[in-house]
Amino acid sequence: MDVTFDNISYTVSTGKREKKHVLNGVSGKFQSGELTAIMGPSGAGKSSLLNILTGYTTQGVKGTLSFGNAGGTNRKLCSYILQEDFLQPLFTVHEIMLMACDLKVASESLNRTEKHRLVDKILDTLQLSYCKQTRCGSLSGGQRKRLSIALELIDNPPILFLDEPTTGLDSSSSLYTIKLLQGLAREGRTIVCTIHQPSATVYEMFDHVFVLAEGNCVYQGSALNTVPYLGSVGLHCPPYHNAADYLLEVTNKEYGNFTKALAHASSDPSWRLVRVAPARIPAHPPTYDSNHNNDPALPSPPPTTTPALPVKPEPPHRKPSEFVKLLILMKRANIQLYRDWTVTHLKLFVHIVCAVVIGLLFGDSGMNATKSISNVASFMVHILYLWYTTLMPGVLKYPYEMNILRKESFNRWYEIRTYFLASMLTSLPVQIFFAVVYAAIVYGMTYQPCELERFLMFTAVLVLNTIVADGFGLFLGTFLNEINGTFIGAIMTCFMFVFCGFLIMFSHMSDAMRGVSYLSAHRYGFEALVLTAYDDNRVDLRCPDDEMYCHYVKANTILRELGVASGNYLFNVVTLVVHFVAIKLVSFWTLKHKLKMG
Repeated sequence: MDVTFDNISYTVSTGKREKKHVLNGVSGKFQSGELTAIMGPSGAGKSSLLNILTGYTTQGVKGTLSFGNAGGTNRKLCSYILQEDFLQPLFTVHEIMLMACDLKVASESLNRTEKHRLVDKILDTLQLSYCKQTRCGSLSGGQRKRLSIALELIDNPPILFLDEPTTGLDSSSSLYTIKLLQGLAREGRTIVCTIHQPSATVYEMFDHVFVLAEGNCVYQGSALNTVPYLGSVGLHCPPYHNAADYLLEVTNKEYGNFTKALAHASSDPSWRLVRVAPARIPAHPPTYDSNHNNDPALPSPPPTTTPALPVKPEPPHRKPSEFVKLLILMKRANIQLYRDWTVTHLKLFVHIVCAVVIGLLFGDSGMNATKSISNVASFMVHILYLWYTTLMPGVLKYPYEMNILRKESFNRWYEIRTYFLASMLTSLPVQIFFAVVYAAIVYGMTYQPCELERFLMFTAVLVLNTIVADGFGLFLGTFLNEINGTFIGAIMTCFMFVFCGFLIMFSHMSDAMRGVSYLSAHRYGFEALVLTAYDDNRVDLRCPDDEMYCHYVKANTILRELGVASGNYLFNVVTLVVHFVAIKLVSFWTLKHKLKMG
């Protein structure tokens, strides 16, 4: 399927009123069955053009773009492979291919056996069969690049865009990658890639070269016509010199500024035609004319050979529903959680160890009237520990997940809301389980009231505190990078900790500061835990025999001194639920906004 673009302009704001013109009305056509290279020096606009053609960039763009003869702009026909190969490191090549196949192809179109056959065929074509059981995190650069291509070939897109597919590869891997793309193009696909500085062998493998300089098209034609084209404007490539290198040297103005002359010469469509024999370069620089009438010494493009018609790609398969994709993403997330021992096995072990240490530290403070202040302090320790251990992994995890999500959602593997819901439904049971294990240990070891209702109330508060922290971690991870997210997360936690009502009691705060305390999620968790342990209907605490007087024998004494109103447990729990829902909604909005902004 052909890609046609006309008069594409792209401007970006560099200041309040200044704008930078990245592309200046470039036009061209990328034909099916051809392998096209977009070249140019750094800052020429090649990546910007690729982003515009794929729809990755939409702001500040003018011009027309169409796919196919019908002139439609349905970008669902194309796939975009980014320069960085972001892959799930804990899955094997075969596993990630099957999951991508499940997300892209419905079971009504291909059954399980046919999907395995399709995956094996693609892996065999890209010579990845020998590393089927290798995890993605252990693949080499060339293997990762080929796997990224393989993932997008599952649904057989007619148009494939690649950004710098040879970056970071050695000459042998680069040559093999371009040969692979050339073979895929021969099957009838339109394949367009940006490339920086190819070798002579790699350069001659491109059917069509589109060169940019200062936002202008300075050449669009066959790679084999590069030397005659440059000769037509008086630029003669030295013998045994790589034509691609010489072309980039010209665009970098190493021999003078020829940008305008080349931009004018590139409008001649005859340079797309493949010459049968190499052209003879005249001894003296000719005077350029688009019709080649001013200089009889300049050879006109000879007749061309018509390439064989490419094989027509198979029709696209039916895609599964979003509900089916939700189940697949949940399965993928569960496997990832099980294999990532740092966020499951290690975290569970640390929770148990820390709960035991805290239980031994605070001892019988739950029933001893002389240790009531220590018991209240232990509530803050529980809240702060669960908050930090849940918040920080989310802050550090999502920036990398964002890169994978950006690639997969842009190529229409699934909707963003499907991924968000799958991630939430998968992480919530794990966070709840960790909180319950921690709560059960500390509740028993600190001798809290031996009542099932109070234990359930205590556990519910710690669970809510944990999932609210998970929501804040998601928000910071989708809104900020790792460094800023960690810093803001720590500052935000300290802010909420100060206003929880323990370090300074509510009765000692000014009215303004008491109003600010309502913004603290820790306030509601702390109040709910205090009410769980010291509500009015609790029996008197035990005063040791060696103590003459225990001030906090009556449970309501501690409530009165802390300024906590009896009967507010349900209000605090509901408020924590509201915090959880609100932060999840905000996180979803920031996630969509960040993906949209790129």
